[in-house]
Amino acid sequence: MTNRKCIAVSDVHLGTEHSNRSKFIDFLDNLGDDVDHLVLLGDMLDFWRRDPVGVLLENIDVIRKLVSLEPEINVSYVLGNHDFHLIQFPKSYFNSVFDLNYDLSLRYGETTYRFIHGYQLECARFGTLEAYELFANEMCEAGDDVGRVADAVWKSVCEGGKIIDRIRNLLIGRPNWVSEMVGETVAPPDKRDLKKLEGYAAQLITGTYAGEFLIYGHTHEPFVKMEENIANTGSWVEGSTDYLEIDAEGVTLKSY
Repeated sequence: MTNRKCIAVSDVHLGTEHSNRSKFIDFLDNLGDDVDHLVLLGDMLDFWRRDPVGVLLENIDVIRKLVSLEPEINVSYVLGNHDFHLIQFPKSYFNSVFDLNYDLSLRYGETTYRFIHGYQLECARFGTLEAYELFANEMCEAGDDVGRVADAVWKSVCEGGKIIDRIRNLLIGRPNWVSEMVGETVAPPDKRDLKKLEGYAAQLITGTYAGEFLIYGHTHEPFVKMEENIANTGSWVEGSTDYLEIDAEGVTLKSY
């Protein structure tokens, strides 16, 4: 194949009511013949709201479809915070099917692309990477009951209910960094300061991933900034169908 092309997609959140599941399946059925690599950039499955085994069983058709793409298309899975528990599954469940990664490096043209889910950017605010990954795995193991409670709390937060007021009251008198950290956590997605996460991503480009082009998801906010060597895959929830196309010419943001 002379004109190789990579497709990167993230945050489908299969297992939740907000996932654009049917469109994603159709998307997989219509990948072009010039695609040689599909990168699943985390949070493809959502274990924070549901029992992991139940989510896998409900989406076995999607998993089989992904498996059927190989060997014509290489499929790589980069772990997200909502599906981090996949790394704990026996090889017979998952690891023998997909290449599971914490991050991934691929080269197209003259550029090396580094793929991470993006939860790593949260660690700049909330502590060590190990602590956040432990938290993510615990959330994945919480099960349906805790998931329903989390959903109820989140809906109340997004609707500006009493819970958010109680949280704010608890922050009175706390150090500024505590208020900022917790305030960011409970804010609805459209109110979060995503520029901070983008700033942390820029730091990775000049440090850990110097000389590489960083691609991540997590924030559900798609963009491509070629001059800054950074791009975001967006999501497949709430009507969005975002993905990135990577080839020797660069990165293109598309919607299915």
